[in-house]
Amino acid sequence: MSASKVLFIRHGQTDFNTEGRLQGAMPVPINDCGIQQSQALAQHLRRMPIDAIYASPRQRAKETAQIIAETLQLPLIQDERLAEIAFGIFEGYTFAEVKQRFPDNYVKWQSGYRPYRVPNGESRLDVQQRMSSAWDDIVNAPDQKTVAIVGHSSALMILLASMFAILPAKRVLNTSVTTLERYQEIWRITSFAETPHLAC
Repeated sequence: MSASKVLFIRHGQTDFNTEGRLQGAMPVPINDCGIQQSQALAQHLRRMPIDAIYASPRQRAKETAQIIAETLQLPLIQDERLAEIAFGIFEGYTFAEVKQRFPDNYVKWQSGYRPYRVPNGESRLDVQQRMSSAWDDIVNAPDQKTVAIVGHSSALMILLASMFAILPAKRVLNTSVTTLERYQEIWRITSFAETPHLAC
């Protein structure tokens, strides 16, 4: 049977997250808070019958997923297509710094034009295409009724925006969980960016 429930999980907190820096393809690890968030989420997910865990191979997502996989005693399946958007020349900077250093590129990015590709990086359309390809393979894999995908806020939101005309106006916090469930031939968002495992 193919998947009927998918959990989208954002990786645990990093120091770049707290500083508002763009991480993209950079190998940024989760910090102590991110480890605690991931451990709390792993314990919460023990109540659910998860059949498979997929993850972006970027360090912060992989570390988060490894904590979950070890707790749930499941193998971890890494997929490059689930990686965060590569921000190219923007990486390592805050958006305020990007605006100052690369004003023309900043205006083009902020326009939201999906085919625009940041120099040395990817466009939103690039990400949508690879994420959609991964999604199709994951939800159609046999013998996986409920699966978890550990990834990144921008890449996950790009995929969701390509699937749904309306998305909740809510921040996607570190280790938050967005749940999609199949209803007949369509998918529905049944919960968005929830963090029941976090104390605050």
